[in-house]
Amino acid sequence: MKYPILVFTVLFVLGTMNGQDSIKKVGQDSDQDDSFFNRITLRKSFQSKNDKAEPAVVTYSNAENKEESWILNAAVGVSILNNIEEGLTLSPYLEYHRNTLVDKEQDNFQTGLATEWQLRDMSRKKWTPILIASLKYNEDNTKDISSFQGNYYFTPLFKGKAKNPEFFYIPNNISDFGKLFQFVYSPYLGLENENRFSTEMITDEGDIYRTYFRITANFSLFPGLKKLEKKFEFSIDWQYRYNIEENVEGLDKSDHNYFSASFNYILFTAQEGKRSAKVGVDYVNGDDPSRNFEEQSFFAVSLKINL
Repeated sequence: MKYPILVFTVLFVLGTMNGQDSIKKVGQDSDQDDSFFNRITLRKSFQSKNDKAEPAVVTYSNAENKEESWILNAAVGVSILNNIEEGLTLSPYLEYHRNTLVDKEQDNFQTGLATEWQLRDMSRKKWTPILIASLKYNEDNTKDISSFQGNYYFTPLFKGKAKNPEFFYIPNNISDFGKLFQFVYSPYLGLENENRFSTEMITDEGDIYRTYFRITANFSLFPGLKKLEKKFEFSIDWQYRYNIEENVEGLDKSDHNYFSASFNYILFTAQEGKRSAKVGVDYVNGDDPSRNFEEQSFFAVSLKINL
């Protein structure tokens, strides 16, 4: 029970600090845009474009005559560059993934440095590559494996088309389908490396290099209805990884599929969705070696927070 209480305490404190910071008046010593607490972000991970970051997830279950179980997927980072550094962010971060709801439990800790870099000036170009990368220390507490990992992803960003649904196929571009829904999707392509330096089993030692492909999509429902606007959303996430080179004796597969789908009720949203609180139903199927999640599937009802 102590872990969920700790989690909610941390989320509450961070939310309070951000709330207090947001009501500062002009003329105070610390400008709102550059204040320390506005540099803090709480999200699920640092594997997505910043403005498409998934919220941190908390699930807790304590059924009668059964052991308590819970899920936590959360990352906290601090931007160390001033906001005037347009197109570039640099964030030291801590990340933790714990899942006792499933048969193959997940207990993963990460810490490292994440960056997002818009490579070209959109005021002069029609599109630009967005580079998303992180270098991190990774600890799999379930299998007692420690490693250094690197993630290097790319996604394209094009100039907006005024939400015209005729251009729904353009990635990272919101398309408005009237009162029914708004749609946006983001493709990612990249590489990952995992260099294991400490393992309990000698068969787990070695290095792994993977290709990476991912598509996320979000449907914001009923944008034209005032009572339902910004209340419901549906999102999907599909990831595929393939080991292009490895020397780990204990590996039993070379490709990794991961799929998740979520239907969420939005409790609160601000700053164009960058800060939000939601309750959602999630379905997960597959495996994600970058977070030491083994192949399996489950449903969960979760609280989700972006700060």
